[in-house]
Amino acid sequence: MVDLSRWPLFSLLTSEELGIIRQACVFGTTANEAIYFTHSNEVFVLGLNCSGCLGTGDSLSYIVPKKVDFLRGKRVVGVSYGSGPHVLLATEDGQLYAWGHNGYSQLGNGNTNQGLSPVLVTANLTNKQILQVSCGSHHSMALTHDGEVSLIRVSFYT
Repeated sequence: MVDLSRWPLFSLLTSEELGIIRQACVFGTTANEAIYFTHSNEVFVLGLNCSGCLGTGDSLSYIVPKKVDFLRGKRVVGVSYGSGPHVLLATEDGQLYAWGHNGYSQLGNGNTNQGLSPVLVTANLTNKQILQVSCGSHHSMALTHDGEVSLIRVSFYT
């Protein structure tokens, strides 16, 4: 079991709910938002949604875990939160999803519009499988199966 006891946000969950968590990412300026993944590869969000990074398609807060279906049947192998704020998520089959603030095109979706829902990122990643992801405040990066590091940014300032 993942030790989530140091995160007050997870005190909202029952011991049964805590027992099914395989991986979690806690974020937000006061660690009041989380996305977590179960052993059966379900995705849940929990928190105040202050950053708009829960990926639910809305700006609502959830003090009861909300199951999200955007990755149904996919195993998450990597997740990263950037203080922009935005989130990157990599799946076992090498796909990359992004959502959140996008003022610097850090979502790699070809625009600068905020993304309240996860979108599959394909820019700069044609025929590449993603292994790991990492976010900064205004950029996103991915490590590919070939060992290549790719900047996930479609710049409008070139």
